[in-house]
Amino acid sequence: MEVKILDSILHGSLKPWKIDTSNTRLFTGLVKAAKAASPKTNSELVKQLTDLLSDFPSVKKLLNDEPKDFDLLKPLPFDIELPKYKDAVTNFYYLLITGETLRSYNAFLNLSVSWTDLIDIRYHVGKTLTNIRVLAKQTGIELIEQGFQTPPDSHSELTHFALYYLKHCLIQLYFSIQEHFRSSLVSIINLEDFYLLDLEESNLNMIDLKPVEIKAELDIPDQDRISFGFRDNLEKLRYVVNQLCFQVELVNEEVNTPEDILKVLTASNLTPGCSKIQLGCETKHFRYIIDKFNPYFNNLSLANIAKSQIFYSKKDTLISANNLSASNSKNKLEPKEKGTIDKIFKQMQ
Repeated sequence: MEVKILDSILHGSLKPWKIDTSNTRLFTGLVKAAKAASPKTNSELVKQLTDLLSDFPSVKKLLNDEPKDFDLLKPLPFDIELPKYKDAVTNFYYLLITGETLRSYNAFLNLSVSWTDLIDIRYHVGKTLTNIRVLAKQTGIELIEQGFQTPPDSHSELTHFALYYLKHCLIQLYFSIQEHFRSSLVSIINLEDFYLLDLEESNLNMIDLKPVEIKAELDIPDQDRISFGFRDNLEKLRYVVNQLCFQVELVNEEVNTPEDILKVLTASNLTPGCSKIQLGCETKHFRYIIDKFNPYFNNLSLANIAKSQIFYSKKDTLISANNLSASNSKNKLEPKEKGTIDKIFKQMQ
């Protein structure tokens, strides 16, 4: 996948040092139209970007050419703190860059659903990460050539703000995609090495990426919040979850990723219904997996799983304690994937 719309900020008709910003009323109108609603789905996000680009037909056409056959909108797994916009024009670039970063991430995840072979996943992910990395490096070079060595502030030029945002949102996109496909990639680069070796910059320029946590609503009483109480090795858990998803379809890959269920299992403060995990396997397999996980958690009970209101069956029905109790394999035929599951769980020992 190519990030053509983001590329147009550096190489195309959205170069901030080339566009006419004297008509502030134009940008005020574009921003007002875009901020009329807060996007919660892909179609709403595309509508917002379309409104923003209504006066830039060549870039708007690029958006029209992008696939729109999905509506599930997943947040980026990493957040980044960047300077706030100061006027209508910087607000325009802020909305465009952050919105297109989120849309590109979700569009790529949607494309990946059809990749069944590991070699295909590695090829497409590697190619996309290379495209993003190259554009981030080119943006960093442009910042230096234009004389911008520090983060922008309230007195900075538009070009400084836009390029700085572009560079760091590209880095956010790079690491979000890498994290999503972590279990399929041969090698993973950390943030410091990315700056030093790929961008060829000092690590003093590095801005931390903060993992996005599942947040509990403030009006939920403490006694109604849940933690499954994981108490073992996180990397072992990550490996086992990834293998369960890959080998026995623990989750529906069109709805969730291994990282989604990992975050739920290890969260310290869950609000009922704060997330949704849809199974890709039969409920009896899920019950067997829960039984296997139980020794490594303090509170992974059937009652807490039901209370969380997070887990849905393969047929998209909210799972209850009764569902799980009825799926107990004792005195019944063992789950079809028992051998595979048992082999995977040896990695937790």
